[in-house]
Amino acid sequence: MGAPRLRLRSLTAEEEQILAEKVADKRLPARIHERYRLITLVGDGATPAAASRIVGCSDGKAEHWVHRFNASGFATFEKSPGRTGRPVVIDGQQVRALIRVALSRPEDLGLPFTQWSVSKLRAYCLKEGLIPPITSEWLRRLLRREGVSYQHTKTWKQSPDPEFEAKKTASSTSTSSARRTAPSSASTSAARSN
Repeated sequence: MGAPRLRLRSLTAEEEQILAEKVADKRLPARIHERYRLITLVGDGATPAAASRIVGCSDGKAEHWVHRFNASGFATFEKSPGRTGRPVVIDGQQVRALIRVALSRPEDLGLPFTQWSVSKLRAYCLKEGLIPPITSEWLRRLLRREGVSYQHTKTWKQSPDPEFEAKKTASSTSTSSARRTAPSSASTSAARSN
């Protein structure tokens, strides 16, 4: 005599309504929709093995979901299995806040510098509570993944002189005219090498 056949317990009126809605919902992820289809087929009289062949999954999977339904109904059907690995450290909202700050000008936030560096951005975001404590390298990789990168740049001091631009332009024109004259040492050093 073989093992007793696995049977689906009776569904309540509420469970029947949920099952009908879920099977009709084509927006559900395929693996979750498959679970509800298995319960429908087994509820209509198919064995778990036959239901699994119709749906296209293993016999063990069909039996698992019948056992799970019998124990807890649909309460855990859409929950993902226990995650293994490291929990999420920084969520999407925190990433968006970080990018918003990274793309802003430090001066607009009342800071005394004109360029962000990764360490300055990290310090500011930590102080404001926008991100959890992460390393500068982790932050740099996160920014790069989001399309924001920082290179080591030369920093420029802004002059308080209102005539700075005019003086700078005058200075650059005199430098370029000096470059047009042939340097005298070039011909001398070329003559010495002969």
